[in-house]
Amino acid sequence: MLTAIADDITGTATKPYHRAVQGKRCSFAQRRLNEAFEAAKRVFFDNSSRIVLFSDCHRGNNGRTDEFARNAGLFVHALTHYYRQGFTYIEVGDGDDLWKNRRFSDIRRAHGRVFDLLHRFHEQSRLHLIVGNHDIQGKRGLPVAKDGIVVHEGLILHHGPTGQRIFVVHGHQADFKSEHLQAASRLAVRYIWKLLQTLGFRNHTGREGVTQRTKKIDRRLAEWAESHRHVVICGHTHRPIVPAQGATPYFNTGSCVIPGSITGLEIQNGAILPIRWHTRDTGGAHRVERELTGSPSKLRLYA
Repeated sequence: MLTAIADDITGTATKPYHRAVQGKRCSFAQRRLNEAFEAAKRVFFDNSSRIVLFSDCHRGNNGRTDEFARNAGLFVHALTHYYRQGFTYIEVGDGDDLWKNRRFSDIRRAHGRVFDLLHRFHEQSRLHLIVGNHDIQGKRGLPVAKDGIVVHEGLILHHGPTGQRIFVVHGHQADFKSEHLQAASRLAVRYIWKLLQTLGFRNHTGREGVTQRTKKIDRRLAEWAESHRHVVICGHTHRPIVPAQGATPYFNTGSCVIPGSITGLEIQNGAILPIRWHTRDTGGAHRVERELTGSPSKLRLYA
């Protein structure tokens, strides 16, 4: 069950979100999130719209250090379901891992089924890609595209009937290490962490764990949501987050790299639903299941 993480965000998530953060100067995180918001692409939706959001696939070259490879079939199964059901797909950053892999062409070749499916969404104007820190090979600020599809830093989902806005952004903007020390962090991942993975070390949870650094990133993102009175959906920390009713409206999709399990969010019928796709062994046969992991969060409660 995905629940509000009141303790994990040091109480931020339990505050009524209309109470703006006071007495704090504009930090680097707030400035970068403001920049991403101002430059964000706007997409209109209503209560009949169907949207699914996944993040942190970290697609690689299908080698030993490709954390997505274990879930590739599961991911294609889930995304095919959403394509057939008429959903719009939003990938909330770190879809590909250009920190471990030098060439995007290697990733494209390894996961052709995924990219063929992405192009099918794109051809029907049902695809939006958000850039994450692992999607960036060179300097921040350069135009980013994947296989000819433009990638945006941020996205604003504008609810037509009410005017409510949902800000979708990867979240690395609130992480000093990933944002301002990007070059050094990329080298560490490519030459140290990748080597450790080759030697057999595994991050079995698919995330760095509930560290103080992770909590700080979540808290900064929640503070932006609180002070700007917007629902915010992020990835980056790999931790699924669904706020309780009346709490700061900061959601996190989780990730697609936990073996046999991917988490995400759906938006339909005026609500956000936390979901998980996973494989289950039933009498020796593997069955793919979609599971609702929490109660739907009605968007009108955050207006």
